Amino acid sequence: MILGEKITELRKRSGLSQEQLGDRLGVSRQAVSKWEMSQAMPDIDRILAMSEYFEVPADFLLKDAYDLSDLAGSMDLSAAPAESTKRIALGEVQDYFRDQRKCAEKVVMGIVLFFISPAAGIFLTITDDFRRGMLGVIIQVIILTAAAVTVIPSVWQMSRYRYFRQPGRELEYGVKSVAEENRKNFEHTHLLGILTGAVLLIGSVLPLMICAVITDSTAAMAAGGVGMLLMLAAGTSSIVYVSMISRGYQQIIRMH
Repeated sequence: MILGEKITELRKRSGLSQEQLGDRLGVSRQAVSKWEMSQAMPDIDRILAMSEYFEVPADFLLKDAYDLSDLAGSMDLSAAPAESTKRIALGEVQDYFRDQRKCAEKVVMGIVLFFISPAAGIFLTITDDFRRGMLGVIIQVIILTAAAVTVIPSVWQMSRYRYFRQPGRELEYGVKSVAEENRKNFEHTHLLGILTGAVLLIGSVLPLMICAVITDSTAAMAAGGVGMLLMLAAGTSSIVYVSMISRGYQQIIRMH
């Protein structure tokens, strides 16, 4: 039984018109009509609101394997029916989106640490002191180690979702629509992140060029070099972050 049919039957059982249900959910009568005719998919907030209003589990609304007869008895949603054991539920996909965003944040931190790691060495080596130069190398190694420790565990944790790509895995009804809505809402941020990153990468040589024009001081040149590294870090981070989030949405959308 699909979602549209369930909404129709639950609404009629409650003695509500489409307009009355729309008022309770904060949408128009036309929106409810489209849901019931399966011409549109309610967003997750509306699904949760219907779940609470009709006093039915959200999984009951989202899983085609359940129909209204299941509500008559003790409906156990903790164990899905055999025919849907290989389907990926909305909650799993939402967890994936959340963890993908956290992973992207960790990767950005790693990128920033990677680019700023030579900064201490740049300033310490301008004194032509061997020991200070070695100290700069040690600091760089420590920062690079911190970058690796930040990124690798987070990327490794995402491997828990490898089962998404296993043969026979399918999305439950409505999950793809939620992913498409999230991707659509993220499009502006994605484009802005790519453009911002591109501008920062192109302009990253400016600090070094400006310092070279203004003065020939070694310290100033070192500061310009660090400024260039910071802009490279910001530009790369911006592109990588939005690309990882967008790729997460696309991976779900491409599933059947």
